[in-house]
Amino acid sequence: MTLLGCFLLIASKDGVRAQTVSGTVLSATDNQPLNDVTVQLEGSKRATTTDGSGRYSLSGASVNDSLTFSFVGYQSQTVTINGRSSINISLQATASSLDQVVVVGYGTQKKVNLTGSVATVSAKDLSVVPTASVSTLLAGKLPGLIAVQSSGEPGLDNPSLSIRGFGQALVVVDNIPGRDFTRLDPSEIESITVLKDAASAAVYGVSGGNGVILVTTKRGTIGKPQLNYQFNYGLQHVTRYPKFVNSEQYAILKNEASVNLGGPIIYTPEQIGKYREGTDPLYPNFNYYNHYVRDYTPQVQQNISVRGGSKNIKYYFLLGGISQTSMWKVKGDPQDFKNYNFKSNVDARINDDLDISVDVSANSQYRNNLIQSAYLMSSWMQYSWPIFAPTTPDGQTASTNYGLTAYLDRDLSGYIKMRENTLQGNVSLNYKIPFAKGLSAKVTFARDLYYNNEKDWLKKYLTYNWDETNKKSVVVGSRGVDNLTLLNSSSEASRIQTSLNYSKTLLQKHTINALLLYEESVVSADNFNATRQGYVVPIDQIFAGPTINQTTGGGASDNGRQSVVGRLNYDFDSKYLFEYSFRYDGSPKFPPETRWGYFSGISGGWRLSEENFIKDNFKAINNLKLRLSWGKLGNDNTGAFQYLTGFLYPSQSYILGGTTVTNGMVSSGSPNPNITWETSETYNA
Repeated sequence: MTLLGCFLLIASKDGVRAQTVSGTVLSATDNQPLNDVTVQLEGSKRATTTDGSGRYSLSGASVNDSLTFSFVGYQSQTVTINGRSSINISLQATASSLDQVVVVGYGTQKKVNLTGSVATVSAKDLSVVPTASVSTLLAGKLPGLIAVQSSGEPGLDNPSLSIRGFGQALVVVDNIPGRDFTRLDPSEIESITVLKDAASAAVYGVSGGNGVILVTTKRGTIGKPQLNYQFNYGLQHVTRYPKFVNSEQYAILKNEASVNLGGPIIYTPEQIGKYREGTDPLYPNFNYYNHYVRDYTPQVQQNISVRGGSKNIKYYFLLGGISQTSMWKVKGDPQDFKNYNFKSNVDARINDDLDISVDVSANSQYRNNLIQSAYLMSSWMQYSWPIFAPTTPDGQTASTNYGLTAYLDRDLSGYIKMRENTLQGNVSLNYKIPFAKGLSAKVTFARDLYYNNEKDWLKKYLTYNWDETNKKSVVVGSRGVDNLTLLNSSSEASRIQTSLNYSKTLLQKHTINALLLYEESVVSADNFNATRQGYVVPIDQIFAGPTINQTTGGGASDNGRQSVVGRLNYDFDSKYLFEYSFRYDGSPKFPPETRWGYFSGISGGWRLSEENFIKDNFKAINNLKLRLSWGKLGNDNTGAFQYLTGFLYPSQSYILGGTTVTNGMVSSGSPNPNITWETSETYNA
């Protein structure tokens, strides 16, 4: 009896320990499932982590045991099982910025564990001020990023972006390099990260030589659909501009200049007085700044978005647009810029191990410009003398001041109209390999289409002088010639990425993350232009122009690249950090012997603030890190196929077979079989 009682007691105890507990862990902030949350059986080494859907399963628990849920960036939570087989938990985010997860090349990392030089700006910092170009919002927000804006003309106001002065940086949107982010709606951006040193940018190899800007757009979250509508109406104003002299001041200064050169006065006191009064039409006092420039011009931006989803499918949709008017007082329709965006990001869970993401974005831009650039219009305004009116008394364009104010009237001088359409899409499959915990495979295919159409219509217009005797305007000259130019260009880009990702934490202190990726891209482009001039009838169509002196042109290009990318991250107890990354790039611009280039970066970090001698003695220090990095990057920004003997065609002309003029070709010069990569090394501490 005693032996049987002992056996039953042991069996009963083992039966209790065999309980399995499962559930889902979500973020209390947005109900988003949390991946890699550690779920540990209190008082033991038994633990597991959540998967990409926030699910976990832990066996070997008893009725009265407790589970501890912990995740970087969130407050740990301990829950008693109390006989339950299903426990769902929502974790509260901590306030520390050190726990943030930031986007890096082809992945993410915890901010606290970064060893490279990386800066990030979040969505809330980008939507403060509505603007037509996202790139203008980055000025002054990211250390090391230099934004230089050379124009404020609507649609042409994108600043050039360089990192630490190394030239135009590579832009990567949702892991697809080379995409333009300037015309995205600020509301669709989740974050922007800048990789400033070579160690961080080494995974982009030849493309990342000047640094990398990573743009991540918003995705769906678990929860009810969230409908959001934004409307912004703003006014633009020239804050400061040199003040022009009036007619009286102009006449006085001209007299002073003439006398200083030993000449006579040009304007008599009576004439200066008439300029001051401004009542005599022969002595006008005209303000050309007020004639050219508006005090305020409107800018309207609006968008509507939907965000939500379930554990099986998540979605984010946005439709937005912006309209921007220039500062010029254009006669008739104003000079303006319109930009429209559509964004669709959908993530779907096929099964426990397979996820699919489908992203589609479209952008359409329309510019209705004057025939003269903003720079030239500013110059014409400054060239105009206030002692001359822009028109004669009967409203014709005056020849004085060269009749430059006619460029404010499209009916007189012409226009430039441009339309750009971009369609981008990518599909990603992510598979968690079930027999190798922490290992996943991902395939991404991306396709970009771009179309541009431009129409430049330059019109000849007449200038007049006023005939005071006959009280009418008389033609004395003209400016320009009726000229129509059409420009069309298009490009297509395809890219495929296949990768293996591995993430594992050993003995709760050793964390390993590894990436191995193959990438291949192909880009093709073509363009065409046609010009006719000397129109007899000013109809702004190409068929209406004379064929004499007509010109046509065009071109085409193809480019591509193959790359192998790798990265290894290791950290011990989030205290000692190490990263090595490389990219093996192949470019068709170089001969087979030097076509491939190997670029790499290595970095390390020591979080001194995690050492006891800092923790115990300097309570105010919460993150002190020593960081060192080295990287080698390349550049293939040179002409293609310089290693081959080639010809320039058409070049020169020849008369063959009588009077027939035939295009000829000439040698492009001696080939350079030794041409290869330009390389640069960067150290950072």
